[in-house]
Amino acid sequence: TEDGEKEYGGISRLNEEAREWILTAHHGDNNNWGEYNTVEEVIATAQNRAKVASKTMPNCLGGGTGSGAASPVWMRDYSQPNDKEPKNPKAKDMIAEALKESGPDVQRMVMGHTPQHKINSALQGKAWRIDVGASSGVMGGTPEVLEIIHMGGENGEDIVNILTVEGKRIDGKDRSPVPDNTVMDFFDLRR
Repeated sequence: TEDGEKEYGGISRLNEEAREWILTAHHGDNNNWGEYNTVEEVIATAQNRAKVASKTMPNCLGGGTGSGAASPVWMRDYSQPNDKEPKNPKAKDMIAEALKESGPDVQRMVMGHTPQHKINSALQGKAWRIDVGASSGVMGGTPEVLEIIHMGGENGEDIVNILTVEGKRIDGKDRSPVPDNTVMDFFDLRR
């Protein structure tokens, strides 16, 4: 968006900062050889690494002092509440502007980090939420895959499907949530 362009310097600058951060070692002194005596040592080391990494992460990736700070790659405006249309009343305009700024042929945005019970879309198919919380530490969700066949339709339109572990191919149009403003999700409870 125009505001994002001003604050973060555009997509090229975001990519440059993210690449530089990823390629730089910034975890400090850790037990990188995996020589642990207890589960608690493993957990403590992982927590320390995450804390140090978050503090060194550039702002465009949500780094800095506050874990989960708002940024282009750490936001939930298009995904909360899970499995429903976004509660942010500005989400529709925000995604339209973001897609327009991303290029004339950009039709949708694919995102994770906010678990859904199934892969689904919102905002008229412009926001695809693919995090199914498959980890037992999150939701124990069933893995699914978003399939996009660019210009695969009869008239050159994209075909969007969800592939399931049962071998099903579900038409993406069947995964648009019904608006419901009364739902409270997992992340609302944490505030």
